[in-house]
Amino acid sequence: MEVAGRTALVLGTVVKLLLWPAYHSTDMEVHRNWLAITYSLPLREWYIDATSPWTLDYPPFFAYFSWVLAQPAAWLDPVIVDVKRGLEYAAWSCKAYMRFTVLATESVLGVALYLLVGQATEPGQQLMLYSVLLHPGLLMVDHIHFQYNGFLFGVLFLALWAAQTQRPLLCAWLFASLLQYKHLFIYIAPAFTIYLLRAYLFPTLPTSPAALSAALDRTIKLGTATLTPFALSLLPFVWDALGTSISPSQVLTAMWARLFPFDRGLMHAYWAPNVWALYAAFDRVLLRWQGRVLASTSRGMVGDTVFGVLPTVPPLTCFALALSCILVYLGPVWRTPNFTTLLGCVTLCAMTSFAVGWHVHEKAILMAVLPLSLLAHRSYAYWRTYQLLTAVSIVSLFPLLFTHFETPIKLIYAAVWYVIVVRGMSRRVLRPMPSNLGEIVHFAESAYLRGLVGLVVLTNIVVPLWQGLAPSTLSLAHRYAFLPLMLTSVYCALGFVYGWLRLSMLYLQE
Repeated sequence: MEVAGRTALVLGTVVKLLLWPAYHSTDMEVHRNWLAITYSLPLREWYIDATSPWTLDYPPFFAYFSWVLAQPAAWLDPVIVDVKRGLEYAAWSCKAYMRFTVLATESVLGVALYLLVGQATEPGQQLMLYSVLLHPGLLMVDHIHFQYNGFLFGVLFLALWAAQTQRPLLCAWLFASLLQYKHLFIYIAPAFTIYLLRAYLFPTLPTSPAALSAALDRTIKLGTATLTPFALSLLPFVWDALGTSISPSQVLTAMWARLFPFDRGLMHAYWAPNVWALYAAFDRVLLRWQGRVLASTSRGMVGDTVFGVLPTVPPLTCFALALSCILVYLGPVWRTPNFTTLLGCVTLCAMTSFAVGWHVHEKAILMAVLPLSLLAHRSYAYWRTYQLLTAVSIVSLFPLLFTHFETPIKLIYAAVWYVIVVRGMSRRVLRPMPSNLGEIVHFAESAYLRGLVGLVVLTNIVVPLWQGLAPSTLSLAHRYAFLPLMLTSVYCALGFVYGWLRLSMLYLQE
C-alpha cells in the first residue's frame, strides 16, 4: 500500500476511535437486539420473535453475521445478548463493543479498495478510492449514527473488482451473497444480471454444437454461483423448523413479511432528498395557496403518508417508474458489456431507486454516491457531477446528527474532506474550454454549491444559536421546527435530481 493509502487508513481509524463516545441512534439498539435474537433463540424463531419492537428485518446472511458478532459479545458482557434483560441496554461495554464491530467489519471495504487501487491506471483513481474509506457520509452513518454500511459496501466493491478483473463467477457469487446481507441492493441486480449474461454467458450467440455445449456449461456454472448463496441462506431455517410446532412455510412467510413491509408510507419521517420530497413540497405549496394546512405529510409510520392536493402515490407507481428508468440504463450494458458500463449502470440504478423508490431512507443516498467515486476520474463532466452529488449527500445526512456535540465534528470533518478531495482532483482532471452554454451551467452549479454552504450555516449554526440565545421565541421555533429539515430536504432534492439527470445523459451519450 502506498504512503497515501496508509496515511488515510491510520487517520481514518484514529478519528473513528475518537468518536466512540459520540451520539448514537436507536440503530445501535436495533443491532444489539439482533445479536441477542440470533444468539439466544433457535433459527426458526429469528424472524418471528417480537420481544423488542426492533425486530430482525434483514436477510439471513446478515442474521448469521449478527450471530458471529454475538459470540464474543456473550463472553464480554452476557447482557448484550440477552433477549429480555438486554432491552435498551446502554452500558459502556455494550457501546464500545458495538462500535468495535463496525470498525472491524469495515476492513472488508478496506480490502476491496486496496484491490481496486491495484487496478487503478488513470490520474485521480487512487485518490477517489482512498476518499471512499474516509467519506463523511460513512463516518456519520456508521461510526456515529450506527450502521454497517462499510461492510456491505465492501462486499459490493469486491463484486465490482471481480468484474473488473474478469472473474465473472466470483462476481456473481459475491453479488448474490450481498443480496442475502441486505435485500435493498436488489435495485442494482439488473445491472449485474445483464452484465453477466452478456460478458460471460452469451458473449456471442452459439452457432455450433460445440459452442452450444460450452454455453450450457457456463449456464450451469453461473447458475450454481448465483443460487448457492440463496440455498445456504434459506435451507438452515427450513431444516431447523422441520418436526417442530413452527412449520418451514411459517418461517419463510414471516421472513418475507419482515423483509418487504409494503404497508409503510411513501416517505420516511425526514424526507429523503428525492423526487417525492419535491412532490410533497409542491403539495404543501398548493395547500398554502388554497389556505389549507395538514398536520403532517409523513412521519414514517404505517399508512401515514398524506397529500392534501396531489394524488397519493402507491408502491406500484414507484416500482413502475424505477423499472422504466432501469430498463433504459441496461441498454448500454447489453451492447457493450464492460466494467465501465457496468459501473455506470450500477450507479444509475442505485440513484433511480433513491430518486423514485418507496419509503426511501435518507441514508440510502450512500448507495447512489459511493459507486460514483469509481467513475469520477473519467472526465471533467463526471467529476463535476460527482462533486455536486457528494456535496448533496453529505449535507442531506447532517440532520441525522442533531446534538450540539456532533455539530462541529460533522461540519469540520466534512469541510476538510471535501476541500482535500476537490483540490486533489482539480489537479488531475482538467476542465476543458467551455461553450457559452457550458459556462452558464457551470455558473449555476457553482451558485447551487454556494447555496448549499449557506443552507448548512443556516440550519446547523444560525437556527440553533437563535434558539439558544432567544428563549422568548421558543414557541415560534417549536411552531416552525419542521422548517430546517424541510429546507434541507427540498434544496438537496433539487441538486440530487439534477445530478441524476446529468449523469444519465453522460452515460447514455457514451
